[in-house]
Amino acid sequence: MKTRITFFLTLCFTVLLQAQELRFALQPVQYATSDGILYWDMYCTLDASTVSYKKNPDSTWSSSLKVALKVGDKLDVFQFTYTGRDSASGAPLLLQKSTAMSPAGNSVSVSVLLIDEYSEKEWQLSDTLEINRSVVLLSEALILDPGLTAPKSFLKGSVSVVPKANLGIPVFDNESTLRWYSDVHVTTGKYLLKYHITNSEGEIISGSQGYKRCLEGANPVLVDLDLSSKPSGNYEVVLTLFDSIGYEVEAKNAPFLWYNTIADSLERFNPDVLVTKTEFEKSWGKWSEIHNYIRMVAPIASLADRRILGNLRDLEDTARVAQFLVGFWQENAPGNAIQTWKGYLDIVQRVDREFGSRTLPGYKTQMGRVFLQYGAPSLVEDRPFDGKNYPYQIWQYDHLKSESTPVQQNEVFIFVDQELVGRQLTLIHSSAIGEVKDHKWQYHLSRHTNAGPDIDATSSRMGRDNFGERISNSLIIGNQGTWFDTFNN
Repeated sequence: MKTRITFFLTLCFTVLLQAQELRFALQPVQYATSDGILYWDMYCTLDASTVSYKKNPDSTWSSSLKVALKVGDKLDVFQFTYTGRDSASGAPLLLQKSTAMSPAGNSVSVSVLLIDEYSEKEWQLSDTLEINRSVVLLSEALILDPGLTAPKSFLKGSVSVVPKANLGIPVFDNESTLRWYSDVHVTTGKYLLKYHITNSEGEIISGSQGYKRCLEGANPVLVDLDLSSKPSGNYEVVLTLFDSIGYEVEAKNAPFLWYNTIADSLERFNPDVLVTKTEFEKSWGKWSEIHNYIRMVAPIASLADRRILGNLRDLEDTARVAQFLVGFWQENAPGNAIQTWKGYLDIVQRVDREFGSRTLPGYKTQMGRVFLQYGAPSLVEDRPFDGKNYPYQIWQYDHLKSESTPVQQNEVFIFVDQELVGRQLTLIHSSAIGEVKDHKWQYHLSRHTNAGPDIDATSSRMGRDNFGERISNSLIIGNQGTWFDTFNN
């Protein structure tokens, strides 16, 4: 039986559709031809781990999502397909592009119909886009994937314009070059485009500044920047357009996340600054507990710092580990580092009392880690007895924020007591970014045999039970693993 869920969302820089077994983003960008004809490039991204799969005769798994995208009166139909060795993890982000001419008027309606071929679920997304009809059009700065060769449909003249596939913000992991593209179309007059990159503090990155004089017609801008020396963090491409008398006409920003393990390590450690055992034990804690301390701070560390922590956890050079710990708190709580650290230790002790056991400290448990990283949940729904299911808890966060993720709304965490020990529940699924995700998590919830011929079945016509419990209404967005278990192994 087909299901239909309708969403009315605002199309702006990107739209993230995050609902029952699907993560899909639509990024519309307005351009103009050399003749001044306005059109839209609609970049669609799908998280292929969040759709249903079928098993092929060769033991591989395939997925298929059909897309019907309508911009005004123009309808485009295409399909996302993916085949891999596993039905639940390792699937990439897939990218498609559709182009539509802008109709007359100042706005255009946009609607998207998404159909999962194997689960037979449907989703609809609809909104309105404003059409820029001024004498000058500044297009969004598209963060590109420099490693991909563009098919013809992604070319603009001779320029390869393939966006970095993303579901809200592009992420670069230990890469060296940033490439971005924009276009300024001028109907009449002369303009000046100023561009640069800023870090999370709003500071301009040296060497990222540039200017382009924009005359009548199309003025494409393609910029390559070497960011290999820049530490991990949140950055933005900033575009500002000025008219001939210096008046600011328009400005646009394009954020991205940059992770750079090498630069982070060089920035964090100063060989001229040493922490002695005596100094540490006088103010910070026990020298013998330093390796446990860095595990305690891991939940509140940024992704960049977690990567360093992963290298330090088994390092025998205790002084180097102590150096990181002291530097971590001096950076995050300048002028109040020691007091802040001791306050955090108090919270860790409370977490240990709540979630720990004789064999496992609370901060090493999955519930303890989530509590430390995100704080107390807005709502806890405890289900110790729920039909055929193992005991489980649902943690709901109305507002979710940490050092390693952007701000998120209305996220859930599903913890299950599969060992029936009553204290250390396992995180089997979360809707939050960067957390463990499993589109087959309902099967892990059941303590009895699963109906249906195959545990990897993901649709009703393939034998999947309709559980009918409260948990079935939670968000499901695929299986991508989590950093926590890897860190504590």
